[in-house]
Amino acid sequence: MGVKKMKVAISSENDTIESLIDQRFGRCKYFLIIDTEDISKVEAVENQGAIQGHGAGIRAAQQISELGVKAVITGNLGPNATAVLDKLGIPSYQASGKVKDAIEAFVNDKLEGIGEVAPSHFGMIQKEKSAGEKIFFPLLNDNGEDSDISEHFGNAPFFGVYDIEKKELRIIENNLNHTDSGRSPIDQIEETLNPTIIFAKDIGGRAIRIIEEKGIALKTGPYSTIREIIENLEKLENQTQSCGQESH
Repeated sequence: MGVKKMKVAISSENDTIESLIDQRFGRCKYFLIIDTEDISKVEAVENQGAIQGHGAGIRAAQQISELGVKAVITGNLGPNATAVLDKLGIPSYQASGKVKDAIEAFVNDKLEGIGEVAPSHFGMIQKEKSAGEKIFFPLLNDNGEDSDISEHFGNAPFFGVYDIEKKELRIIENNLNHTDSGRSPIDQIEETLNPTIIFAKDIGGRAIRIIEEKGIALKTGPYSTIREIIENLEKLENQTQSCGQESH
């Protein structure tokens, strides 16, 4: 065994060891708690951070500590969750695919720490690590992969999400409720489409902060259609600039 006996928490889409790793930490549905001494014993715990309006990553990190966990396996970590885990001395490791495969790789010391994967907490979009990655687009129309990207994030007529591994595209009408004080547009997008990456041209500062807090990667680039973005995933850049319009 490559690591000592410890409890590990893995962000998961469902409650079994055969589940896929949820690439989100703060908003994952479950944490699977596994003891490295016997990885067949799995405890599924609902993530309390998932029901938070804001501060999901912070609450999730706190919950992990309360459970006596000594390491975390997930996809992406936001800066707030990273800060809490660092303060608690809980290291984090990047993985995708099935929980079972990830914990076996961890036990054999084959996972990289999230801080070692890339200079930013979002990591790089790499084909070999694309399992479970879903990229979101604000759209002007519904023309499949030839749909045009909307310059205005929240006011786009349509939304699309592309599963990078399965190569499947889903497009829906924008039915965001901008008057819901308890659920921001980003909350609603996450609940409906569950993206791990968001592509945006212009986006407001508040939306940027919420996306960062959720640990969702925010990307941009000089591309006009879904097809162009898909063909240039590895060239996308981190989006850090606000358009100055908080309503976007």
